[in-house]
Amino acid sequence: MLQLLSLAVGLTVSSPVIVSTCRVTNIYEPVALEEFGPPIAYSSLALDFRNTDDSVATRVTFDVTHGGKHTTVVESGRFSKGVLIERNISADYADVYSRQPDTCAVASIAFADGRRWTASASGITASATPR
Repeated sequence: MLQLLSLAVGLTVSSPVIVSTCRVTNIYEPVALEEFGPPIAYSSLALDFRNTDDSVATRVTFDVTHGGKHTTVVESGRFSKGVLIERNISADYADVYSRQPDTCAVASIAFADGRRWTASASGITASATPR
């Protein structure tokens, strides 16, 4: 019975967390006098996502790419099914300009019921004790 459960659970391929917005924006603050140097750039990541699983997600890890530069963003909390989570995160992308689209791939998810989903395993795993 336990083997059948693990086979059925392993069939989950797509992420139970869906990213709807992934965008890095740069805001430039011009310096009043040229002698102080070039404008200062502040960058932020707009990241909106939604949990589609019936269980509450408690930790979601994203692999974010902007202009060929990768970083990991970890969001912790209680993310219930269907609730849109909107984040604006300070990011260190100020010197990277790119015409390529930004990407935010879900790398892993931890659920309140103890299950974990990872992109590399392409599925949900659960700890179970044989009877």
